[in-house]
Amino acid sequence: MIFEKIIAVLKKEEKMRIEKQKGIILLLFCLFSVPLLFSQTEEASKVLAQNNAGVLSLIIYGDKKEEIGKGTAFAVSEEIIATTYHLISQASEVEGINFKKKKMKVEGIVAVDKNLDLALLKIKGKAQALSLGNSDALEMGKRVFAIGTNEASEIVILEGTIQKFFELSPTQRFVDSSIKIPEVSSGGPLLDANGQVLGINIALEKRLKFIIPINILKSLKREVKAIEFKNWQREDYLSTFEGAYFVGRASAKLDDTSTAQKYLEKVATSNPTLIEVHSLLASVYSSQRDYRSAAGAYQKVIELDPKRADAHLSLGLIGFKMQRYKEAIASMEKAIELNPDNNQAYNSIASAYEELKDFAKASEAYEKYLNLKPENPWTAYFHLGLCRMELGQFENAIAAFQQALKGQPEDAQINYNLSQVYQKAGQYEKAEEVYKFLAELKPKDAIQYYRMIVYMYDSAKLYDKAIDAAKKVVELDPNSVEAAYNLGVMYVKLEKYDEAIKAFQQSLSIRPDYDLSYYQIGFCYSKMKRYKESIATFKKFVEISPDNADGWFNVGIGYMLLKDFKSALEPLIKCVELRPDYGVAQYNLAIAYLNLRDNYSAREVYKALVNIDPNLAQKLKKLLR
Repeated sequence: MIFEKIIAVLKKEEKMRIEKQKGIILLLFCLFSVPLLFSQTEEASKVLAQNNAGVLSLIIYGDKKEEIGKGTAFAVSEEIIATTYHLISQASEVEGINFKKKKMKVEGIVAVDKNLDLALLKIKGKAQALSLGNSDALEMGKRVFAIGTNEASEIVILEGTIQKFFELSPTQRFVDSSIKIPEVSSGGPLLDANGQVLGINIALEKRLKFIIPINILKSLKREVKAIEFKNWQREDYLSTFEGAYFVGRASAKLDDTSTAQKYLEKVATSNPTLIEVHSLLASVYSSQRDYRSAAGAYQKVIELDPKRADAHLSLGLIGFKMQRYKEAIASMEKAIELNPDNNQAYNSIASAYEELKDFAKASEAYEKYLNLKPENPWTAYFHLGLCRMELGQFENAIAAFQQALKGQPEDAQINYNLSQVYQKAGQYEKAEEVYKFLAELKPKDAIQYYRMIVYMYDSAKLYDKAIDAAKKVVELDPNSVEAAYNLGVMYVKLEKYDEAIKAFQQSLSIRPDYDLSYYQIGFCYSKMKRYKESIATFKKFVEISPDNADGWFNVGIGYMLLKDFKSALEPLIKCVELRPDYGVAQYNLAIAYLNLRDNYSAREVYKALVNIDPNLAQKLKKLLR
C-alpha cells in the first residue's frame, strides 16, 4: 500500500512533482530509520531523553548570510552553551535549533580558549543546563554516550567505550573513544550512563576525533559581557598558530601522522624556536620512516637546547635505523653524559657495536645496561651471549644464555644458541640435552634437531654417541632415504659393516636407484674382504652413475684384489678415460699391465703419470723392465 501511494504521487502534475518527491524521500527515510531506532539500546535512549533539551544544533552563517558550517553545542547553564571554537571562528551570525526544532539566536561569545579549541556562547532565551560531572571518572573501557546532531539538525546519540588517554601537556589529558563522531556532532557532550557530562567531543580534519575532559572546560575564564559576532575578529582557526599547534599536537598523539605533519610544519615555520614542535615533528617523521627529516628535527631540538638528553637519545636511535652506527653511538653517549641512568642508551649503544661487529665493546655496553637492572633483561642477556660466543668466551656465553632463559625458558632461539655454545665448548651431552628439549618444544622440527645431534657427534668423531640420534631420525622419518643412509655412515665409521649394510639396504628399499648407498655397500664388502660382492655392488653403482670414475676404479681394484688382472683392465681404463688426472687409477692400471706382462702399455701409462703424480711415477719406474 505504501509504495502504491508513492507511485500515485509521482503521477501528479509537474508543478507539484518536486515537493511531492521530497515527501517520498522523507517517507523512505523514515521506513529505513525504524530498525536503527530499535537497535539503539534502552540505556542510550534514556540518556538521550534526559538530556536532549540541553543540546542544540548550530548553524553558522558568513558575511553574506550564507551557511558556512554546522555543529553541536550543549548548555552549561540556562543561557550559556559550550562548543568548539573552530566552528564559530569565522561566524558573522550563529543560530541554534533545539530538539523541538525551535530556533534560538546566539548572541555572542563569552569565553574562548584558542589553545584547546573551546568556546562558550550566550544564547537568547533559555536551555536546559546539563549536569557537569568530574572527568577524572573517565577510565579505560568505561561506557559513554555522545549526543550530537545530524545533517537534518536532529538530536541523536551514539554510544561506545573509552579506549585510551593521551597527553597534550603534563596537565592536559585528553581521551579517545570507540565512538566515530561525525563532524556535525563536534562540540556535543560526552556523558556517562547517569547523564553526567564528562567531556566535549571534537571532530576535525575528517579523521581527527577525540574528547576534551569537562574539567578543562569548567576552568574557562568568561567575559563579563558577551562579545557580538560582528565585533569579533573573525579568523580561520586552523590557519592560526594556536589552531595549527592544537591540531598538530593532537594528530601526533593519535598517530594521524599526515595531519600532524601538515600542521606542525606550519607552526615550525611561523615559530622556529618552539622546541616541542620540532620534537613532535621528529617523532612524526620517524613514524613515517622519513629518518633524514627526523634527524634534522632532532638536531634542531638539540640546537635550541643542547642539554635535552631525550633528543640526543632519539637522534641516536634514528642514526641506528639509518645504519649510521658510529654517529648513533656518539649521540647516545652524549645522552648518557647528560643522564647516566639512561639504560635505553646503553642498550642501543650495545646494539650498534654489535652491528659493527665490535663484540668486545658490545659486551661491555650490554653489561653496563644490565647493571642498571632493567625490567625485562632477557633480550640483552641473549645478545650478550651472542657477543661472548663470537669472542670465543664460551663459558661466559653459556652463563648469559642461561640468564636469558630465566625470562623466556621456552624461547627456541635462545635454546638453540645455548646448544650451539655448549657444542663449541665441547660439552656435547649438555648440547644434546638442549637439542632434545627443542625437539619436544617444536615437534615439527624434531628431525632437524636430532640431525644436529648426529652432525655434532660426527664432527667430534664420537660416532658411537651419534648412532642413537641417527636411529631416532630414522624412527621419526622411516621413509627418508637420507636418514637411513646417514645411519649407515655412522656404522661405517664405527667399522660395524654388517649393521651399515643393513642401513644402506633400508635406504635402497625406499629408493632403489640411490647410488650413494650402493657405493657404501660396495665399500663395506671390500673392507670385509668380500671382494666378489663388492665388485657386484660397485657394478650396480656404475649402472646408475656411469660417469663416476670412482665407481669404475673400485670395480677394477676389486678384480685386482682377486688377482683377476685381465678383468681389472676394462674398468680401470674406463676410470682414467673419465678422469685422466686420476694418478692412483693410472698407477693401478700400470700394475695390472705389468701383471699381464704388458710392459709396453705399462710404460705408456708411466709417461702419462709423470705429469700427473711424479711420486707415483717414480715408484712405478722402479717396477718397469
